[in-house]
Amino acid sequence: MLDSIYKAAEQAAPEEMCGLIIEKDGNEEFINCENFAENKLNEFKIDPKTFVKYQLIAKIKYVVHSHYMQDCHPSEHDKKNCKVLGIPYLIVSYPDRGVNIYDPR
Repeated sequence: MLDSIYKAAEQAAPEEMCGLIIEKDGNEEFINCENFAENKLNEFKIDPKTFVKYQLIAKIKYVVHSHYMQDCHPSEHDKKNCKVLGIPYLIVSYPDRGVNIYDPR
């Protein structure tokens, strides 16, 4: 699954990529989402309708996004939003292919 996430990060670069890892019927899947943020170079925003759609049909295990030419540690903004959402963030760095999971719980 990480290969798919890194490929999505590569395609979005230099902007941030975003998506979801969902679990449905015992299977995990990466869903690449459009980034609706105004400043896509340093932020991401998943369409609320897309988010709710997947909440209704599956378990959202991770909110995924990329950091281009930065490390994969969560920013203060990431930490705040992740805590409010209550779903762990899986952050990848591109092109160095780092990965970090931030769980506010």
